[in-house]
Parts: sequence; structure tokens; C-alpha cells
Amino acid sequence: MRIAVKIAGSFVLLLTIALTATARAQDKTVSDGVYTEAQATSGQVVYDAQCKTCHNMRFYRDTLRSWNNQPLLYLWESIMGTMPADNPGSLMFEEYTNVIAYILKEQGFPAGDLELDPDNGMDTISIVTP
Repeated sequence: MRIAVKIAGSFVLLLTIALTATARAQDKTVSDGVYTEAQATSGQVVYDAQCKTCHNMRFYRDTLRSWNNQPLLYLWESIMGTMPADNPGSLMFEEYTNVIAYILKEQGFPAGDLELDPDNGMDTISIVTP
């Protein structure tokens, strides 16, 4: 019986630690400097060539509002799967990521020291309205 109690107690402790770490990771938002200035600069080049003719920055402000409190990765996946409209998924992953960085910059969200990376933590960054 004592062994079962110890095992159950250890499980509860590990579960509490895991949930706390997850909650902290999800507390990050696009307001926390989640992209670099270099990514935004590169993203502007792609945006000007691929996005600007159909989407102005007001479009993206409204888009971010509709994705409020959702993981940034979901927006990235949506854009990657549907844009450019005439050839969805045709850009490199890095180009989609840099366009997201540029959109965030243009909406007033600050740059930071770490690059935005869809394979490393973008699912823990929440979108907040500009």
C-alpha cells in the first residue's frame, strides 16, 4: 500500500510540474518579441513580391483579431496551406515565417533576440489583437 501511495504521489508531482511548465510556455504572446528584426526585413521582401497585391496591412490586423488567443503556428499553417492563392504552399517555410514576422512588426509587435521558428515553440506563442 505504501508503494502505491508513493507512486501516486510521484505521479501527481510530475503531472503538476508538467502542467506548470506547459502553462508558462503558453503564456508567451506575439507581444513578447518572438521574431528578429532580420526576419521582418526578409519578410518584407517576400510580402512585397507575393502578398501585397492582394492583402494590405489592414487585412492582417483584421486577420490577427480573428485568430486572437490561438497559437501563432495555426496561422502560419493556414497561410502556408492557402497562400499564395494561385500556388498555395509554393514558398519556402522560412519565407512564410519571415512574412509572419513582417506582419507582426507592421502591426506594432516588437522584435526580439530569437528567431521565430515553426519547428521550435511557435505552437506556444499566442496571438493577441494589435
